[in-house]
Amino acid sequence: MKRGPSIATRAYIAAMSVGAVVAAGILWGNHPKAASLAMFVVVAAVGAIAHAYPIQGFRHQAYQVTLPFIVIAAAVFSAPQLVAFILLIHVAEQARLRRRVHIQWFNTCDYFISAAIAAVLFHRATILLPHGALGQLIGAVAAACSFILVNRLLLAGVLWLARGLSLAASGLFQPELLAADLVIAWIAGPMLVMALGAGPWTMLFTAGPLLLARPALSSLIGRRQPALRSPLSRAA
Repeated sequence: MKRGPSIATRAYIAAMSVGAVVAAGILWGNHPKAASLAMFVVVAAVGAIAHAYPIQGFRHQAYQVTLPFIVIAAAVFSAPQLVAFILLIHVAEQARLRRRVHIQWFNTCDYFISAAIAAVLFHRATILLPHGALGQLIGAVAAACSFILVNRLLLAGVLWLARGLSLAASGLFQPELLAADLVIAWIAGPMLVMALGAGPWTMLFTAGPLLLARPALSSLIGRRQPALRSPLSRAA
């Protein structure tokens, strides 16, 4: 029988749940304009497909190429739309992979908090930066970087509490994987500009590089796993 999460882990997940509710309330209070139905449907549909096929990493971690769609959602969706988007991509993943409920709930809260922070940063950045495509490009990259950082830090906390993994042992901040994430993050800017300028259907074309990023990331993780496993084997 699998042992359930520890009291500390449950408390951490409960705190994440509260944090997600607070983040939703803050976004709701700002009353951002809702995106069009076509934009929501395209981003949610393609994002759900991307999220439902994660790349299995080391120590039960999973990596997705969903980041550009999350950045677009953070940039253009209203608070209710962003909540619905994060729920939909995790429901799609859960329908295919059947993760344990508390793990998937944590992932949902983690992603929403990270996306909410990315949304705030994007909108602040576009106020300070030049209007138009340049400001959107820089804002999108800044939002993507903030999402990566917050998401990894929140995940590091639960890995430490639930599995006793330090930040280094978790592998969450390996330079190669961070570089791969930044390459994927870079795609978010052009995708956002094209979607806003020419319509959401352009994402079906601009998302093409993600089809190449996925096998590249899978190969990178496959090469890194023996390197991460060998020090632990020697310690044992």
